[in-house]
Amino acid sequence: MATQIKSGYLYGCRGLVITQLNADGSMPGTPDRYGIKTSQKASVEVEYEEGEKSTLRGGDKVLAKVEDRDTITGANVKFTDARFDAKATKIIGGGTLLTSGEEITGWEAPKTTDDEPLPFAAELYTANYNAQGGVDGYIKYSFPFCKGKLPAVEHSDKEWSAPEFEIRGRENPSTAAACYRKEFVASLPVELTS
Repeated sequence: MATQIKSGYLYGCRGLVITQLNADGSMPGTPDRYGIKTSQKASVEVEYEEGEKSTLRGGDKVLAKVEDRDTITGANVKFTDARFDAKATKIIGGGTLLTSGEEITGWEAPKTTDDEPLPFAAELYTANYNAQGGVDGYIKYSFPFCKGKLPAVEHSDKEWSAPEFEIRGRENPSTAAACYRKEFVASLPVELTS
């Protein structure tokens, strides 16, 4: 079986909310939801295992045809952020926050001796446009169990630098929730509006 990926870019991106999970994928007693309001572009790629297909022929006639269905195994999200967000980088890719008193001043990459970063849940919000071009609610993509990669960043004199994050959404082993869901909502969560 071959792994296939189908992708699509999402327009009207309004932000991403990430929530650190326990190691087993369960929600902590007091979850810390963190909003990334400056996301500029996002894409969702559905990953699936292609089903087996075979045909039994007798001469020039098809006697039987067997076709297994394709199985969704995950959803991969890529998004760019208009600024470097140290807290988001730590939640998504691990590492250590650098602080001065209460203020976050930077981030340090994870060491080879560090434990694997904890999984997190993610919610991606995009605008749902009506026929007149106005916003008529939002589309919420939910990913209940994610692991991420550290962002890639390019700097140049003439272009804005925008870190690009990669998130791999999978089925949640604790809750058995599917790798992602998509639904319409009337408003954005408080983490993206306050």
